[in-house]
Amino acid sequence: MMKQNKMEKRLWPYICINNKGFSLVEAVVAIAVIGIVSVGVSTLFFSMSRVSKFSEQQIKRNAVIKVIKENVKNAVWKNTEIAGTGSVAPGTVGEELTDLSVKDLSGQEYPEYTYNLKLVGYTENNVRQYKVTLISKNSSANAFEFLFEVYR
Repeated sequence: MMKQNKMEKRLWPYICINNKGFSLVEAVVAIAVIGIVSVGVSTLFFSMSRVSKFSEQQIKRNAVIKVIKENVKNAVWKNTEIAGTGSVAPGTVGEELTDLSVKDLSGQEYPEYTYNLKLVGYTENNVRQYKVTLISKNSSANAFEFLFEVYR
């Protein structure tokens, strides 16, 4: 065996490991650390869940907006009714259609949404500017408004 130097001899009582188990203080500290970590993880989980739900709603709303734009554009170009509404797109500035249902060209309906369509003006080259107010029946969120143009 190797000889222990004086420094090791002095430190040995402090390095000595207690094999009898955890002390009460160690157990309380471990439980506190586990509690703090679990609160952080659960908060992160619920936060991500909320973000995921909001993203889902945004994706659905963007799909509905695309359907509305396509329906109005086709109605203006072909001078026909807007798909699923039974109404012709407004042709006079200030004219507004309200409470229109959303239905795409393939026939799929979006019953949780309705919209109002208003012709706000014309630009050069007979370009129509429309304002749409999208109303969600299922959510308490405010109506979503957007503008778009239809070239004739």
